Amino acid sequence: MKKLFVLIISILFSFNIANAENYIFGGAKLFNYGVEKSDLQNVNTSLVNLGFSSSSSSTDNTGIGFDLGAGFGITDNLSAEVGYVNYGTLEINTKTTGPVENIKTEITGSGLTFAGKYTDDSGLFVRGGMHSWDLSGKVTTSLGSSSEALGEGTDPFFSVGYTTPGSQGWNIGYDHYVIDDGDIGSITLGYSSTFEIIKWKG
Repeated sequence: MKKLFVLIISILFSFNIANAENYIFGGAKLFNYGVEKSDLQNVNTSLVNLGFSSSSSSTDNTGIGFDLGAGFGITDNLSAEVGYVNYGTLEINTKTTGPVENIKTEITGSGLTFAGKYTDDSGLFVRGGMHSWDLSGKVTTSLGSSSEALGEGTDPFFSVGYTTPGSQGWNIGYDHYVIDDGDIGSITLGYSSTFEIIKWKG
């Protein structure tokens, strides 16, 4: 997927598609990871099965991430986008007894995105495409910490929102990312700015 991502960027930079505007974009993302009580209970049950007397886990279910990318105009309302997204950090805190232990679990990840975006004349937009994600986890205890890869894959994502009419300005939207058989969502506040592709004349 990452090789395909590089190929797509190369192709988009090689052609000045129509005469529509191209732009770069970026923004801050507030994630909600959708962790449910049953998910935390599974963590607690696993620890009790390992020999702890009791286990209690909690999370605020939120994290701060960001995205960066470029859009290439196909028509005045339609563009193709490539980008990078940081999914922030999901933190789960667990307290056990028998023995007493405070366990912190941090799940982080990032991905590459490719999408089509349609924006109407009023500034409302929809975006849909694929993201190639990679997640890792770190567990910290009183005896030390351990990190390992949790998985990777390629799944759909989509966005809806509003942007300042035109290819340059502020935007706000909601993003929904499918990850295996789960999903995460984010509210994004971002900014985009136009640029021109320089054609070399030989």
